[in-house]
Amino acid sequence: MKTMITIAMAAMLALPLLSGCGKSDDPTDTLAAGNFTPPQTRAPTPIPGQTQSTPITAYIGKYPHDAVNGVDFFDRTDVASGLVAAVGDAKLRETIRGRSGPETPIFTLGDRVAAWGCEQHDCGDHNWTVIVDAKRAKTEVCYHDAAKMGARSDWYDGAAPVRRAETCPSES
Repeated sequence: MKTMITIAMAAMLALPLLSGCGKSDDPTDTLAAGNFTPPQTRAPTPIPGQTQSTPITAYIGKYPHDAVNGVDFFDRTDVASGLVAAVGDAKLRETIRGRSGPETPIFTLGDRVAAWGCEQHDCGDHNWTVIVDAKRAKTEVCYHDAAKMGARSDWYDGAAPVRRAETCPSES
């Protein structure tokens, strides 16, 4: 009888430990409702009373992720809003804003300000340029992926991208 009680108690203590067997510890392995629609991406808006006081020209010569007065180039309201307005593809926007590849210092194209970046170890075949025209509050984005586009590049300005027979501008 004493042995049966001991076995029963051991089984009761082991039961909670065994209940986790076969479960995945992968945090990305979650069940989502089949009717889930992610929220629409919206352009950022400044908090009331806070306006952009640093001119965009202050970023010239600095890398896109270097902060000027505490704000990096892609986190400026005008640049972030322009990028959302120009490029509808959220994944492409994240590629452009990301920190995974090389980038050059911000430069000028006439009276516009531009930031260039590329995929690490594949800059010649996979790169992009964000061109901001502060006077006209307009942003244009060039995206080049040689595997998909050959010697051409897609240009985004809020409408459907236009494929042009040119590469994305850079300052090298």
